[in-house]
Amino acid sequence: MYGKRGAAVAVLAMVVAVGATGCDGNASGTGAAGPAPVAPRTEGAGQAPVAPRPAGTGPLTKAAVQADIDTSVADAGSPPADPDWAGMADRGPGKGCMVTYKGYGTEDAPVGVPQYEALVRELKERGWEQYGERMERRAEDPAQTVIDVQTVLDQRGWRVTTEYRAGNDHGDVKAMAYDVACAKKTGFIKNPMG
Repeated sequence: MYGKRGAAVAVLAMVVAVGATGCDGNASGTGAAGPAPVAPRTEGAGQAPVAPRPAGTGPLTKAAVQADIDTSVADAGSPPADPDWAGMADRGPGKGCMVTYKGYGTEDAPVGVPQYEALVRELKERGWEQYGERMERRAEDPAQTVIDVQTVLDQRGWRVTTEYRAGNDHGDVKAMAYDVACAKKTGFIKNPMG
């Protein structure tokens, strides 16, 4: 419908978008029970300990970023990756510069802010540091239902934008990372934030 350039613009908008949400309420805004809370990860609870990255070893590799996102998604209990969304990293002007993940909640396993916060917490345990302020947006209903949340994290030449969106009744969570130098070189981003 929009072609490759339109898709690239949509992806870029997601990368540098400014907008997001808060915490209370449920994802659907219906007043029904929302997603179950996610307990902080504890060692020995089925996950391997997170090894710290050595300091001062230069930019991360794309493989290391992919591993960080994949293991963070798994350890946070996030939904399975949408293969079409993941394939965006191999198409368009950002080709070779990005690692993407998007998972959708279901009727049986909705996604909410607790799952999103677990994903961000897992990335931080892998050395990702928050870049700027967490952005939140809420509905104008009595419960101030969360509509979306966005946090940008940064580590050794890479930036990852994480998002939760209530958009459908079951929510979705995303993580899209890009190599800042590669994105500048390819023109994927011409004026990156920061």
